[in-house]
Amino acid sequence: MHPTSITADRARGILTVTWDDGKASELSFKLLSDMCPCAVCNAERNNPDPLKVIHARSYELEAIHPVGGYAINIVWKGGCRYGIYSWDYLRQLAGLPPG
Repeated sequence: MHPTSITADRARGILTVTWDDGKASELSFKLLSDMCPCAVCNAERNNPDPLKVIHARSYELEAIHPVGGYAINIVWKGGCRYGIYSWDYLRQLAGLPPG
């Protein structure tokens, strides 16, 4: 599956992805930032230490960049800049089967 359109509604904090199978996904900026797939965010999320340091998350979108024909990179203001969200990962976050 590939998106036919991706729209960011900054006022609502929602990224809408319309897929080539006709489905549409609304993903909150909070969910996308909390589930950032970059190595730093994954390490922080998966650290079992109960005393781990958790860095403040940014839910304000700065930019979205295409990555080849398979993903987007989301840049958060004051936060992570390295998350690459594949089409399959976005569908997974939306509760849809991967393409």
